[in-house]
Amino acid sequence: MIRKSRMMITIVIISVISISIMALYLRPQESYLHQKEKLRKESQRLYQEVLKYGKNLKFNRPPEPLSSLINVHPRLHITQDKVEELRRLIREDKKYTLMWIKEKSLVDDWLSEKPPEMTSTTGRNEWQRKVGDRIPHFAFCYLITGDKIYLRKAKEWLLTAVNYPIWGEHDLSRSFLIYGVSIGYDWLYNDLTVEEREIIKERLAMEARIWFLASLGLGKEYNIPYSWWYKSYLQNHLWIAIASLGTAGFALYGEVPDAEIWINQANSVVKEILNSLGEDGAWHEGVHYWSYGLEWLLKYLDLAKQLLGEDLFDNEWLKNTAYYRLYNMLPRSMWGDRPYLQNCLDFADCNRRDSRGSEHILRKLASEYNNSYAQWLADEIDSSNTGIPDAYWLNLIWYDPRVPSKPPSDLPLMKHFTNLDQVIMRSSWSDDAILFSIKCGPPPGHKALKIFNYDPGLSHVHPDVNHFVLVAYGKWLVVDDGYIEKKLTSNHNTILVNGKGQLGEGEEWFNRNDRKIIMEEKRSCAIIRAESNSLFDYVIGEASKMYPDDVGLKEFLRHVIYLKPDIFIIVDELKTANPSTFEWLLHCEGSLKKIDNTTFLLINHDVSLMIKVVLPSAFKVEIFNTHLSFKYKRGTKYEKISSEDVPTLKISTLHKVNSTIFMIVLHPAKDYKTHPTISFDKDRGRLYLSIKYNDKEIKMLFNFKRMHAYDRLFKLIGLEEPEDTYLFIRKV
Repeated sequence: MIRKSRMMITIVIISVISISIMALYLRPQESYLHQKEKLRKESQRLYQEVLKYGKNLKFNRPPEPLSSLINVHPRLHITQDKVEELRRLIREDKKYTLMWIKEKSLVDDWLSEKPPEMTSTTGRNEWQRKVGDRIPHFAFCYLITGDKIYLRKAKEWLLTAVNYPIWGEHDLSRSFLIYGVSIGYDWLYNDLTVEEREIIKERLAMEARIWFLASLGLGKEYNIPYSWWYKSYLQNHLWIAIASLGTAGFALYGEVPDAEIWINQANSVVKEILNSLGEDGAWHEGVHYWSYGLEWLLKYLDLAKQLLGEDLFDNEWLKNTAYYRLYNMLPRSMWGDRPYLQNCLDFADCNRRDSRGSEHILRKLASEYNNSYAQWLADEIDSSNTGIPDAYWLNLIWYDPRVPSKPPSDLPLMKHFTNLDQVIMRSSWSDDAILFSIKCGPPPGHKALKIFNYDPGLSHVHPDVNHFVLVAYGKWLVVDDGYIEKKLTSNHNTILVNGKGQLGEGEEWFNRNDRKIIMEEKRSCAIIRAESNSLFDYVIGEASKMYPDDVGLKEFLRHVIYLKPDIFIIVDELKTANPSTFEWLLHCEGSLKKIDNTTFLLINHDVSLMIKVVLPSAFKVEIFNTHLSFKYKRGTKYEKISSEDVPTLKISTLHKVNSTIFMIVLHPAKDYKTHPTISFDKDRGRLYLSIKYNDKEIKMLFNFKRMHAYDRLFKLIGLEEPEDTYLFIRKV
C-alpha cells in the first residue's frame, strides 16, 4: 500500500513478511551520501524481486549495437554523430531550419517556467506528464546549440523530477517521468556530476523495477496503483508504459544489471502488441488516442531498431496506419490555425484533433515505409499549426528528406478499413469536399474479437455501431458526440429500440460488464458489403448483435448509398422478436427546422442539408437539442468548447411493430442552392425512387426481398453501371 511520511523521495520497500511497495521519502536536510545509501538499499531489495521473475529474460548474447555503446552517451534515438548531422542540416536545409525554429521557439517560451513542485502525495498527479515531456525538449536544445541556458533548465527539471516523493500514482504520470528522465540522463550524461548521475540512476532503476513487476501482472501483489493495463494489448496505457520501461533499460544498460531484463520484457510485450493488431491500420480508440499511443510504440520500435538491431516495423498495421490518419482528416478548409483546434473526424473518444503531434508520427511512418502521403500530411499539419507539440523535437530526428511529399489526389475517394469496418467516402480531396463516414465493426475490430476472450482495451470506444457523420463545403452537418463524459447510443446517429441503445452505454468509459459480454460471447457486427465506382459508393452494415438480448433485435441492416457527387440515401431494415418502437436519430450542427411533413432543413451558415423522409409512410417527429458535455474540450475551427447543444431529429414509428424500414435522403448544398425533388412509388416489396436535380433525373428500384443480406438493395434504372473499382463482401 502507499503510505505517507515526511521524506522527499519515494522508495520501494519489499517487506520480509508481506511484500508491498511503499512511499519512503528522503528528508531534504539529509546528506547526499545518506540519500544515496537509502536509495541503493531499497533499490537492491527491489532488484532481487526483479531477478526472481526475470531470470529468463536476460540476453543470450548481448546485441552488438547496444553492447558497443556501453558508456557511450547520447545513444537514445540519437548519437553524437547524429547531433553533428542535425546541426549541419539545420544550417543548410530549409525544412530542418523551419522545424528547428519552431522547436527552439517553443522551448524559449518555457525558459522562464519553473518545474512544478509536488504539494500533495495523494491523487493522480497527472501534471507530472508535463514534466516528463519538458525534459527532452530542454535537453535536445542543449545538444543542438551547446547553450548552457538549456542545460541548466534541463537539469533543473530533471533533478526536480528525480526528487518528487511519488512518480504517479497514475500510471501515465509514472510512464512519462520514466521516459523523460531516461532521455535526460542519457542526453545530459556528460554534463552531470558523478553524484547527480548516481541519484538519477538509482531513482530511475527503482521506478523501472516497479514498472517491470506491474508489466507481469503483479500489481496487486505489490500494491502498485493503476497497473490494470498489463495485458491490455490494444490500449494506449500499455503502449506508453512498456515503451517507458524499455527506454529506461536502454538508458541504464551497462550500469544496472537488470536493465537487460526490462528491455527483453518490453520487447516481448511489444511483439504481443504487434501480433494483436489487424492489418488495416485503423484504431478503435479514434484519432485522438491513435496519436497518443502510437507515438510511444514508435519510440520503442525506433530504439529497438537502433540499439537491438531488431527491425519490428515489418507489420501490416504499421504499414497502413498512416492511411487511417489521412482518410480521417477533415477537408482542409475546416482546420483550425493553432494547436487543439480541429483537423480530423472524431469517432470514439476524440476531440476532432490529435492528442500528440501527429507530424512526428507521420514523419516516422513516412521514413520507414517510404510513404509520401504521410510526409504530405505531416507537412500540412505542421504548416497549419494544429499539431500538438508535446514531442515536436522528434520531427527533427524522424524526418527523412529522401521521402518526397505527395498530396493524396491520386488515392481512391472511398476507403474501407476492413478490420475496424469504418468506411470513409469523399467527393474529392479538395479543401471544401463532402466527407461521409460510417462505422460498423466490433468494438476492438474483427481480429481482436477473434483472438481475445477478455477486454484488450475497449474503454475509449462508443456504443455507436452503424453511426455516421457528414461534413460538406467546410461545415459540420451530421456530427459525432466526441470525447463525451457519458457514453450513450442516443448521442449517435443510429437506432434506438424501445428507447434502448447498444451494449457499452451508460458510463464514463465503455461499460465494463458489456465488454465482457462482447468478448466472451463474440458479439460481432460488420460491414457486409462495400463497393465503389464512378457513379456511387455503397455500404451495408449489420449491427443487431450489438444490442442487449432483452431488446430482441433480430436484424439491423443499414444501407448507405452515395450517389456522386452529393446525394446520400440511408436505408435501415429492422426486425425484432416482439413488437417494438424504433427511433431513427440524426444529430446536427446549425439550426434545424421542419419544412413539411416529410422534409426538414438544416442550415449551418452558408451550407444547408435537406433531410427527406421517404419511409416509413407514417411516423412521429421530434426536434430537440441534445446537450453534450465533453470530458476534454472539443476543438472547433476557431475555439475550444466544453459543451454544446446539438439540434437533433428523431423519427419514430407511430406504433410498436415487428419490422420497419427507414429511408432518408440527405443532400448538402452550398450558398442556398436548390435541393432535389424526391418522389417514390411502392409496389409489392419494391420501391421506385425518382430524384430530380439540375435538369437530370435519377431513377432507382429498391428490392426489399433479396436472397442474401449482403446482396445489393437497389439498381439504377436506365443507366449503364461502370465497373467497380472496389468490391468487398463479407458473408456472415
